[in-house]
Amino acid sequence: MSDPSFRDPSRADAARGDATSGDTRARLERAVAGLVYSSEGDAPFTYVELAPPGAVAEPVSPALVARLAGAPAGSRLEERTLDAFLARHRGRVDPADAAAQALRPRYDALAAVLRETLADPRAVRVVVPGRAEVRCYVVGRDARGAIAGLATTAIET
Repeated sequence: MSDPSFRDPSRADAARGDATSGDTRARLERAVAGLVYSSEGDAPFTYVELAPPGAVAEPVSPALVARLAGAPAGSRLEERTLDAFLARHRGRVDPADAAAQALRPRYDALAAVLRETLADPRAVRVVVPGRAEVRCYVVGRDARGAIAGLATTAIET
């Protein structure tokens, strides 16, 4: 799902390819292949590079993520820990749901890859009043100094 009010950094990143974004992009894309973020709808994760190396000196914060992602004015920003963001797939999984239980190790591996490839990864939810789509970013600085990570969409009505 694409929200036209947000800049879509994944399109530009896809054109650049792995050669410029290094191992981080390849590792993250492998980790999320076939995984979705579940809410009232399921959405894929996509790689994003919100700022290239050296472009932004300030620490990664919810306000910075919103600004770089082009979030509309008046958006509410929510920060979650990585574990809290992925809890619905790792910790709060229905024990009777065999398919969800089978995917738990993949989400555990995703959390590990995010921690290995990004310094201080943080989950930022950008809530636009009146919209059911909530843009979610899990980003940090990669080894090159770029602000990069994953984006997805949660549906909340």
